[in-house]
Amino acid sequence: MKFKTNAKCGGCKTAILDAMNREFPDGQWSLDLDSDDRVLEVHGIPENQDNAWKVLNVLENTGFKGSWLQPPSAY
Repeated sequence: MKFKTNAKCGGCKTAILDAMNREFPDGQWSLDLDSDDRVLEVHGIPENQDNAWKVLNVLENTGFKGSWLQPPSAY
């Protein structure tokens, strides 16, 4: 899953990744501060709406904003 975030610096990245690793220990997380959307990406957890909302909740509780970059539908 991929999420657009408002992270700006290395400290932001550390705070977000630490929070995500605590909440989702089976996920493999990365955060690209060089992309325009500051993309947070995870592998290893099911890609579904429930997990997306949980990720967004953790982001918010860590003091950041984000939105799920949903894949195109299979239609």
